[in-house]
Amino acid sequence: MKKLVLCFLILLLVGCGVETKVIKKADGDSKTYLFFKDFDPNNYYVELWDRNTHKNDDTKIIMARSDDKYYYEINGSNKMINIWKDGKLYTLDPLMKNYNVKESAVTDYAFGVLPNDMKALRTLGYETGEEKVFGKNYIYEKYVNNRDETTYYFDGDDLVYIRYIGAIRNVFFKYNLMKKVDKDLFEVPKDYMLITY
Repeated sequence: MKKLVLCFLILLLVGCGVETKVIKKADGDSKTYLFFKDFDPNNYYVELWDRNTHKNDDTKIIMARSDDKYYYEINGSNKMINIWKDGKLYTLDPLMKNYNVKESAVTDYAFGVLPNDMKALRTLGYETGEEKVFGKNYIYEKYVNNRDETTYYFDGDDLVYIRYIGAIRNVFFKYNLMKKVDKDLFEVPKDYMLITY
């Protein structure tokens, strides 16, 4: 009889996960808002690990912004740096120590990945529940904006993964760190040679 009761309790516990629910209007208490509450969408430096193909990809993605200057770096088997400032795109090749420049509007790779309006995020509705990612369960918070969807995955209060699904791109990242942006990041190193086409 004890074994039967024990088996019943185990089945009950296994079946009890985190219930999926929809929060229509938050009150500054979402895990996402609490994690990012000191985040400045106009001045940031964030490092992520690419998880689009597999869980151990060592490609580092760096996104940074200082007002109207943007920085985007992919550092993996290849390394590429893009800097947008003053209406121009500077594409740097750290291996060859050269760069080129062209007129270009900003491509904001942080769109959909990082919050862009902290005041709105404080009360924004979301879906929350539990989802398995790479074999481990995480609490998630999913935000939908028109047809775009951003999901933040948490282990306790710690952000672990970010998934963005949009009309023209889908990305999946592992969060690494966030810190104050260094304004020197937006300068082309003096020893890089300008290449013109």
